[in-house]
Amino acid sequence: MAPLDHIRVVDATGYLAGPFAAMMLADLGADVVKVERPPKGDPLRTIGHRFEGQSVQCDNVNRNKRSVLVDLATADGRDDFLRLVAGADVVLSSWRPGVAEALGLGDDALAAANPRLVRVWITGFGPDGPLADRPAFDALIQAHTGLAWRHRHDGRPAELRTYLADKVTSALAAQAALAALVGRERTGTGERVEISMLDAVAYFNFPEVMEDRTYRRDPATAGERPLPRSFVVATADGWLAVAPAKGHQVQAALRAVGHPEWIDEVRAVRDPVVLIAALLDRIESVTTGATTAVWLERFGAADVPVAEVLDPDAHLADPQVVHNRLYGEVDHPALGPMRYVRYPARFAADPEFRLRQPAPTVGQHTGEVFAHAPG
Repeated sequence: MAPLDHIRVVDATGYLAGPFAAMMLADLGADVVKVERPPKGDPLRTIGHRFEGQSVQCDNVNRNKRSVLVDLATADGRDDFLRLVAGADVVLSSWRPGVAEALGLGDDALAAANPRLVRVWITGFGPDGPLADRPAFDALIQAHTGLAWRHRHDGRPAELRTYLADKVTSALAAQAALAALVGRERTGTGERVEISMLDAVAYFNFPEVMEDRTYRRDPATAGERPLPRSFVVATADGWLAVAPAKGHQVQAALRAVGHPEWIDEVRAVRDPVVLIAALLDRIESVTTGATTAVWLERFGAADVPVAEVLDPDAHLADPQVVHNRLYGEVDHPALGPMRYVRYPARFAADPEFRLRQPAPTVGQHTGEVFAHAPG
């Protein structure tokens, strides 16, 4: 039995952050009903890479769910939504602030329909405040939280080329929903949970992105620190990430490249950012002379933290990835063989992840779901 086999979730979100959070709950066993507006459903269905006309991103964050079409612009549609809510444990919404209230589906209405309901409200910048009404997408949040500034290239700020803000928000929203469910066991009543992409990414950034802004009188805040050098170094035929974190690992790395005389030179550098650059520039001046395989063996034998930079296909074929049974394959009813990644945690009581079904088509389960909904 999966941990959330007894939990029902209404997923009234769109794009990436909300649906991914709901999918995490589905992967843990929850019965998740995805509420989509007619006729086209979630806007994510039209975004990103397409296969046979279908959005792969949408498929990748909506597995293990059932889909229903509900027109919230109509009184009947709003009644149907409240029927779903009445039989649910969790509802997730990613509407802009004020939209739910305008529809008559604000927090008070949901709590009245089901006092035990956990209501998770996902927003971009927050439920209120000067930016609450602005549209929020991943690149905007990365820009607004200082992350794009920290990851600048050649002096130009740049967002990370992944939907980091959406995915971090997803994980924290799912975590908050679970915490609220635990709290409900104690109180017997549901909970309103608010989480914004802005707040989630700021929380995620803080340990190291804001390390020179933690103490109010930190002298490092007087000027902008240079960015640390990348830990990636070139080899004769590829790339390696070399990340010695301790003094003995630094020494081992320099001995592995045949230059123990560099140990004292590097040790004399006091600034940690300058030290990293001094160390890795020296290492790279040697690693370009031999293949990746050679350096993996040499650094590995010296217990230096090292990893090959893999492209996606090499990652899929990596022996550790295969050993971990990280990926599986299922036959999509319309599109054929489909790869999926399993939920990363394993539970002793239910160690094998099961993909119950691929992402549903728009409204695929409308009749089935409402045939068993309360009222």
